[in-house]
Amino acid sequence: MSTVLRQPIAIAKAFSPGHITGVVRKGSLHVSRHILSQGSEGSGFSIDRGVTTTVSIFDDCDSSYQISINGRFAEDAEVSQLVLQQYQRFIERPYYIKIEHDLEIPIGFGLGSSGAAALSLSYALNKSLNLGLRAEQAAQIAHCAEIMCRTGLGSVIAEYTGGLETRTCAGAPGIGTISKVELKGYRVIILCMAPIYTKSVLCDNFEFRSERHENNLLNNLKAPVDIQEFVKMSYDFVSNMGLTEGRCKGPIGSLRSQGFDSSVALFGDTIFTIVPEDLVHKVEQCLAGFSGQLVTCGIDNIGARVL
Repeated sequence: MSTVLRQPIAIAKAFSPGHITGVVRKGSLHVSRHILSQGSEGSGFSIDRGVTTTVSIFDDCDSSYQISINGRFAEDAEVSQLVLQQYQRFIERPYYIKIEHDLEIPIGFGLGSSGAAALSLSYALNKSLNLGLRAEQAAQIAHCAEIMCRTGLGSVIAEYTGGLETRTCAGAPGIGTISKVELKGYRVIILCMAPIYTKSVLCDNFEFRSERHENNLLNNLKAPVDIQEFVKMSYDFVSNMGLTEGRCKGPIGSLRSQGFDSSVALFGDTIFTIVPEDLVHKVEQCLAGFSGQLVTCGIDNIGARVL
């Protein structure tokens, strides 16, 4: 369909923050369990960079769609396609649906890009199609898509909530148990060095290596914690998994030499630290000599929303 001379009958835009997980326990993923109850327990925080998705609806004689990521056609956007499929069940007439994802975060570095794309898309589809689903219901559709595609386990409920969150019972928004602490006056400095795609990590090897260390950490995280305690707990967890070696060892050591605690995002060769705003420049100087993409951003305490 040519949309050059045609105007959309509806447009909606939504934003989902990115997210960094610092401690995780893989939830049960048995086939017999309902998909809304699948996921993970753990703790992390949402960042104010993420994914903004615009959905434009056009009248058409046939049902079709197009998905783009940062202006480029995305033929293999598996999670977005699955979210759209769930919404097509509600559509009773043919539409051409144009989906535009604008990513402010790199893909594959443990910053929750898949969950953010799914969540922002679900919100934008719900709004543009005027379906009237509650935010929780729209978020559940995104959660199911990410679980089915194995691109994440707990990103959607975390990005739906915002802040420094602790997930003590696995599941989608409205099903899982989650608490959060709002963080103000802090900045996040992230060094993205090499991608690790989540789908390749969600395997038996991950369960075996992390199972021995996670229980005490997650029990401690059930009570609200401050950000320094969270970063230290995260470092303890990822170091026991062997993730602080290799590429990550140098940046972590450089930060530690200047008194900054840091950890590794799950999952990616990605270092992060969280500091008061007046210390950002000093942290950036510590990481300036290492290769990778340096991202400085804030905490998102709100969670995903329609714009």
